[in-house]
Amino acid sequence: MSKEQINFSRNIRKKNGERLAFMFEGISINSDIDIEKINKLLDSFINLKSHADMLSSISFIRTILEGIEEKKIIIEHDDKNSQEIVEYENGNLILFFKSITKQGKGKYSLTADYNPSEGLKTHFSDYGQKYIVDYPVIIDVDQEFNKLIEHIHLLKNVKPVSLNKDSMGIIEIYKLFYNENPDFSLPNINVRVQTMMSILAQFGVTLDTDYAFSMEQKTGMPTSMHLEQIVNNLFPFGEISDITDFPKLSERMEKVIKIVGECVREVIADSQFKDEVLITISKIIYAGRYNLSSSSNVKDLVDQTNCTPSDIETSQKLVRCIKAKLNDGE
Repeated sequence: MSKEQINFSRNIRKKNGERLAFMFEGISINSDIDIEKINKLLDSFINLKSHADMLSSISFIRTILEGIEEKKIIIEHDDKNSQEIVEYENGNLILFFKSITKQGKGKYSLTADYNPSEGLKTHFSDYGQKYIVDYPVIIDVDQEFNKLIEHIHLLKNVKPVSLNKDSMGIIEIYKLFYNENPDFSLPNINVRVQTMMSILAQFGVTLDTDYAFSMEQKTGMPTSMHLEQIVNNLFPFGEISDITDFPKLSERMEKVIKIVGECVREVIADSQFKDEVLITISKIIYAGRYNLSSSSNVKDLVDQTNCTPSDIETSQKLVRCIKAKLNDGE
């Protein structure tokens, strides 16, 4: 099969002033490359994600374009306080530039320019000459310099995102719970995964990692920061229909996930606001734990969750339904 050259490029400046531009040149010999899916993921990445972390940006782009042999990547990012440019050829870092401006009393700028043939060159400018002798400024500059050295080292070794045991487990649980493939490029995917795992945790379904849920004030739902990090890392995969070598769930766990998922889907099926209902269910179940099957604590749950008595009743019925189906199968 003949090699085909494939190019992608994007350039966007957001309302907050942040700008990201990248250009990719590659070669594909695989006729199964889904260009439409790649463009969709690149657009989602550009529009939905922050790009301040260059390491994550490169890793995400390489994950999205993993089926294409990389020949060249150029990425530029800037905001009001910094500018960063990286360039790769055949997977090797050939150019790095970064400029940092620190505001405030000890205002200064630090620039770094690196390429393999000439090494690293840095330039420091102190905008208020009297501040250069200030100890805090010296410490700050020293820390920034050390960060640059480490950053260049990491840039040389950026890899695509890989699926680990926990992420593969979450993918399989999602398919069983919602009876559909997860799409990690969707804006609401974190809500879907967080509510799913927090609800399942109340029925004994956990993975090896302790997710340590806590009530998040902004969304009002039980949230695990570690779980959110896993979901964010899975973003460049988009929709995942199948994976190989996934960790096999126990028969008991699969059964519980299917039953809980089926009962939850029945509750949210007719709602136009499925995510809101999922959040309500998850926080009520989280607040009530296993006592939710009883009607004696409705007032306490209303006060604790700011949900309506009707919401509490719906969640209580859901828990009773789940427990009944789980007991029937024992």
